[in-house]
Amino acid sequence: SSYLNHPSAEVRRAASLTCCMLLIPQETPVRPTWGGYSGLIVEEILQGLVQVAVSDSSAVVRLCVVRGLDSRYDTLLAQSHHLDKLFILLQDETLATKAAGLRLLGRLTSINPAPILPVLRQFLADVVMELQCGTDTGRGREE
Repeated sequence: SSYLNHPSAEVRRAASLTCCMLLIPQETPVRPTWGGYSGLIVEEILQGLVQVAVSDSSAVVRLCVVRGLDSRYDTLLAQSHHLDKLFILLQDETLATKAAGLRLLGRLTSINPAPILPVLRQFLADVVMELQCGTDTGRGREE
């Protein structure tokens, strides 16, 4: 946890990517629930990673964490307490992180569509309205 809060963005990025790679190894079968003490540890670390993904001061760190949360984590991330934080990704200041968050949430709709689809629907409506009106949102030419 102390490495995820380190003053150096490079240390936070490396710690986050290491956690993403090692928390649930590639060959581990997907389980919808993790029980016992190991489940508590996985949940605590995943909460820390989600917090870094939505609130780190470095755009590079946020993007790396979102990309690191691959399909191994889908059943865990589809729970409502994680989704509430992941929705913040749609408001990120950088287009790459916003797009990675949109892909992540889109992937989670197959597991838990009820809380995700209304948010994605509103996001799409906002983007369409922004494009139609030509509203300057302060994001410059990046989009």
